[in-house]
Amino acid sequence: MVKLKIFFITILLAVMFIFACGESDSGESNTNEDGIVTSRIINSDMVHAIADFETAGLKKPKSIQADAVDKKTGEPITPNAKEIHVGFFKSTMGPKDIELRIYSSHQEALDFGVNPAEKTINAAVEAGGAVKGAGTFAKSSYGAYIVSGNAIMLCQVQIEVCDELAEGLK
Repeated sequence: MVKLKIFFITILLAVMFIFACGESDSGESNTNEDGIVTSRIINSDMVHAIADFETAGLKKPKSIQADAVDKKTGEPITPNAKEIHVGFFKSTMGPKDIELRIYSSHQEALDFGVNPAEKTINAAVEAGGAVKGAGTFAKSSYGAYIVSGNAIMLCQVQIEVCDELAEGLK
């Protein structure tokens, strides 16, 4: 029985790996237990500035504190982030909130930004509400994120919002 379970788990993982590899033009993606894409890594060779996102369609970006700390732990909420901006994007799904966390490099975005981005989207799900800005609760929810070059885009509700914004970066 145990061998059978291991066999099925191995097959399941192999199938998931094959499907994940099939999305190579979209970058590396992760899905949740419901099969919804919650993150993607793209444009590893790009270095973005806030102006790039404004050109791509980000509206009214407002700069927020990049070095905020968690009041309970004293740990940085977005360690090593150089800039954080909150704005909105007029997607095909209507206007949606976007939070940008800009780092020095793609590697820094991966090393220091992915874990806080995961915490942000998971906190929204766990709270039944949402997280907006660098760790403050609000009405809109970030349900996914994209790492594009040196920036992390947190997307309101679903990843397709950030996919549309990312199209303007190319």
